[in-house]
Amino acid sequence: MDDNLGTISLCYAVRYERTSRHSADRLWKAISRAEEVSAWMDYPASIDLQLGGAYFVDFSKASEGEIAGVICRLEPGRVLGYVWGWSVCEWTIEADGDGCRYTFIQNGLADRGEGEEGLIAGWHGFFDQLDEYLDAIPLDLARHRATWNERKAPYRSLLRAKLPAADEAGS
Repeated sequence: MDDNLGTISLCYAVRYERTSRHSADRLWKAISRAEEVSAWMDYPASIDLQLGGAYFVDFSKASEGEIAGVICRLEPGRVLGYVWGWSVCEWTIEADGDGCRYTFIQNGLADRGEGEEGLIAGWHGFFDQLDEYLDAIPLDLARHRATWNERKAPYRSLLRAKLPAADEAGS
């Protein structure tokens, strides 16, 4: 008997593509070395850079969250992926002239309703912080927090447009 009820997807992904004037090697170091991740995220990090190793960032000084990931894909200098809860995060870096292009994707996100936009706006802010860190611009947390708050409404609108459940839960 084949009652093929196949495809159900209640998850979504976020994807960010950015360019950097810094080399792929420099960006790789900034995302794969704990001391550098700690510097641009402004949260303590520990990274065991091997398949099955931990990718951990402790957000407890600002909230109850953490990235408690396990590295599931590793191509040194090019790809870093880790499982975080039910989702998979993956950084991909490509050389582009003197700089590089990088892509970050987090797959397997389920809309939890109100507040989901904070996660997405948070990643956006972290990429801004990463870019500024690489440019040796001092971290301005007050400015980043204000920008994070401003970005939540546009991201909530995007979620409502893409996820019908977000409209019900977020209204």
